[in-house]
Amino acid sequence: MIDYFNISSGNWCFLLAIIILLYLIINWIVGKFIKKGISKTIITTVSSIILTPIVYSLFVAIFFSFIFYEYHPELKFNSIEWSENKKDRHHMRKDLIESKLLIGKTKNEIVGILGKPANNFKIEMDTLKNWNYSMGSEGHGMGWKFHNLDLYFKNGKIDTVKNTEFID
Repeated sequence: MIDYFNISSGNWCFLLAIIILLYLIINWIVGKFIKKGISKTIITTVSSIILTPIVYSLFVAIFFSFIFYEYHPELKFNSIEWSENKKDRHHMRKDLIESKLLIGKTKNEIVGILGKPANNFKIEMDTLKNWNYSMGSEGHGMGWKFHNLDLYFKNGKIDTVKNTEFID
């Protein structure tokens, strides 16, 4: 029975507080319908015992949802914002990929829109089939999520654009 209610040395006092509060509230509600008697006590006690783990679970779920809540806005792609604010580029990733703005563009056109990738090279001598842009990071639970924009070239033009995420 102790395993069913998940009673341990850390949370028994919290469960005791919940059961007492539930008992008082349910006793007050049941008292409106049943004035006196053993049936009022039995209904109140059984209801409190049944509802305590449910209320406890709700408290825990609400607590963790507040701790891990994250707000990450999605912004329209803006070339100036992209080049000035490198750590928050990931806010524009959805618009950049779904609008297919980069598909079919040449390497020179990509440099005009996104700037050069992190590695320093001459575009005329570039033979890479894919480029990678860091889009910054964001909080993810108790760690971090790092975003990269991967551009894949075919015949000198962008064929595929992907968002790669790494969770730490």
